[in-house]
Amino acid sequence: MHPLQNAGEATGAPVGRPSVSVIVPLYNKRSTVERTIDSILAQSFGSFELLVIDDGSTDGGAEFVEQRYSDPRLRLTRQANAGPGAARNHGLALARAPLVTFLDADDAWEKDLLGTAVAKLEAHPACAAFTASYFREPAHLPRWQDLRAFGFAEGPWRLAPDTPRKHLRHCLDAFHACTAVYRSDVVRAYGGFFAQDRCSLGEDVYLWVQIMLNHAIYRHETPLAAYHMEDSELGIAARRGALPVEPVLTHAGPVRAACPPHLSTVFELWLALHAAEAASMQLDRGDTGAARWLMATFPTMRRWRYADLKLRLRLLSPALWGLLRRLRGRPASGPRPG
Repeated sequence: MHPLQNAGEATGAPVGRPSVSVIVPLYNKRSTVERTIDSILAQSFGSFELLVIDDGSTDGGAEFVEQRYSDPRLRLTRQANAGPGAARNHGLALARAPLVTFLDADDAWEKDLLGTAVAKLEAHPACAAFTASYFREPAHLPRWQDLRAFGFAEGPWRLAPDTPRKHLRHCLDAFHACTAVYRSDVVRAYGGFFAQDRCSLGEDVYLWVQIMLNHAIYRHETPLAAYHMEDSELGIAARRGALPVEPVLTHAGPVRAACPPHLSTVFELWLALHAAEAASMQLDRGDTGAARWLMATFPTMRRWRYADLKLRLRLLSPALWGLLRRLRGRPASGPRPG
């Protein structure tokens, strides 16, 4: 048994109060939710409550959870369909623990994720959140294998005005929904996840950016979860060509308001890089209107002249762009893996 999972005093929680609230938003994931819940109940750290928030499922997933599990730590709550951000926020409103984490109903944890996160956050009280590497499934590729090349390392990290461009561009790639564990009061301070209009892309990034701008984060480079891209609704939508623009780009005002003045310049540069990548992805799917809007709305991307010129070339001459890509041995289009 983990040394902290007895009464809960080590995390400041009274006896009987869980140390971690685990929230699983469930929407039509009957075929995968068992994998997810089993991985949570198998954790080596046991002081948690598990809140499954059914978001109006129609495939019998909620009924399956009710019939399959009798663990007293698990509670199922139903709501009318409102999207993943609203389901997570509903769970957050019910959460009783000082730490909170969210796991989608198609992903799974290694058995030591919660124990590792609790230990690291206790050892580093200045960190508002913990995040770890994960395996991208079905290829079973460790995410940090890529991120080390951009200067990512184990330990506490905080955004600074002089954060290098290569690190800045990928700084949120380490912050992933399947491994992030947060201090509950921090998540509540920023209003939780973006939940307007049943947002299905970037509702978590909207929260992560605000935490990144204002707090230190503990980064753990050992993979502690499996992110099942093959079961992601977003992945299916992307293959069909549908891709909404993220709320951090369409509703950037509140995030700007939360940004400390000394980070405003670096944040605008991050927005420019993020907008350039989003515009490129829209072009991959043939949505030139969304790409043009992004380029016009975030003119600071022109500070990165190469990215701006690439996008303009793609808009003006898709055939020439495709030829140049083929000459360099790269596909003309296609989404970058998450």
